[in-house]
Amino acid sequence: MIKSRLKITVFLSFYFFLFSNLFSVENKIIAKVNNEIITSYELKNKIKTTLILSNEIINKDNINQTKKLILESLIDLKVKKDELKKYEMIKVENSEINNSLESLSKGDLIKFKNKFQDNKLDYNLYIEELETELRWRKLIFFIYNKKVNIDETEINLELKNILNKKNNENVEYKLSELVVSFETEDIKNKKITEIEKSINEIGFENSIQKFSESISKNDSGNLGWINSQGLSKDVYESVKKLKINEITRPIISANNIIFLKLSDIKKIKLEKKNIEIIKKNILNVRKNQMYSLYSNSHLSKLRNEATIEYN
Repeated sequence: MIKSRLKITVFLSFYFFLFSNLFSVENKIIAKVNNEIITSYELKNKIKTTLILSNEIINKDNINQTKKLILESLIDLKVKKDELKKYEMIKVENSEINNSLESLSKGDLIKFKNKFQDNKLDYNLYIEELETELRWRKLIFFIYNKKVNIDETEINLELKNILNKKNNENVEYKLSELVVSFETEDIKNKKITEIEKSINEIGFENSIQKFSESISKNDSGNLGWINSQGLSKDVYESVKKLKINEITRPIISANNIIFLKLSDIKKIKLEKKNIEIIKKNILNVRKNQMYSLYSNSHLSKLRNEATIEYN
């Protein structure tokens, strides 16, 4: 017990030494995105929030890379915020924010809020960022909904394959994802190297917040329970080899790099009442993949058009 307490004390001492030295300067503007500004206070708060909520450790060797990546995520956020000014009619209800918080806190919102209070994190800023991400999700739906067409025939074929299994027994995986896009082979290889290094150094959950471009990022990459039959062949072959808490090697799908983490696994008997649930899950996965692609391309276009200044 004494050794355990000593270890925690040493970690906390290092943690506060690291951040007090890293952010000892006064609050100042560190970047501008069109008419939006990013301050050193926002960056400090974002790094600390990402670290503490993911229960991961950032050390002196990777802090500069972490700063750079989280600054880029803040720039993305400001680009989204600036674009959303054109769509004042797109709003988020308090109930929607509360539902997201319930999911992010894994059902323990009091403990979640206490993390902010105990570590002197800006909870209001976190809520503001969450609201922006939720409004962005609605914006992507508003713009691209008519383009997201799922082939009902393919879904029904998958269901038919499930029902034709002799023992009528299937596996469900509880998965979370980290998804990034790439344009060239060189960029793909560079991103894979960066992400794998990040996962090894600061963990999968923290890396999701730094890298992932998927809409699921707002829910820590959570995909929920996915039936094995709802996965593509490549994804299934990667996932079925995993033990709980293991992560796949990078999976390439179109222009996306995908990492999946297995949190849990269960076998289910396929009764009639489960068929519609499985069908809905397959449909949701397909839709989320398409919305993520549209979200990434739309954000990339806006970033290219934006005036971004680094101070």
